[in-house]
Amino acid sequence: MAVCGSKRTEDGKPCRTPVTRRGKRCRAHTWFGLLFSKPTPVLPRQTPRAQRTPMRAATRTEGVRIATEQWQAIVAARARLVIPADTWQALTTADASSTCTRFAQLAAADDAATRAQAPGPVALEVTRHIAQRHDDLGTDDLLPRSLRVLGVYLCAAEGRDLGDCRCLRDLIDDHGLAEAKHVLQGAMSDLAASGPTR
Repeated sequence: MAVCGSKRTEDGKPCRTPVTRRGKRCRAHTWFGLLFSKPTPVLPRQTPRAQRTPMRAATRTEGVRIATEQWQAIVAARARLVIPADTWQALTTADASSTCTRFAQLAAADDAATRAQAPGPVALEVTRHIAQRHDDLGTDDLLPRSLRVLGVYLCAAEGRDLGDCRCLRDLIDDHGLAEAKHVLQGAMSDLAASGPTR
């Protein structure tokens, strides 16, 4: 009995499928067979998404309620008072999730020396400008809050799921849901206080 003999198999060994005569190929190794072959199965995600816990759902819900387009426009206008145009352009074109994570790391840092060694040149440069503004206003203690609000802005502007926004989660963890809503609704108003701008 004749066999297909094609070497185009997954293991590289000749195909052992029986055929009607020698030199013929089986259905799997002809053009007709390739057209009607079953698609390869889709592999599941290697890294599963975070579970949808009640806190994650609350984070997403409150974030969506507050981070409207109008809110985003207000935050952007207030941030641009402090951040130079070229830095702002670099910030808004950078990957939002990684920049948000860097802002969360910088906000969690206790001192300026730790912040100076943080990864991400754009996030670090933005942090310097915002820190200088807070220093001019005498509100150094509000720097972590401003960085987190800016991180939420970046995630909302890129259309990310706010349940995955690390800055929003950190705001809620540190201040509680009610105070975090109040901070977000303030939309970096502390930067718009009277004083020199860049």
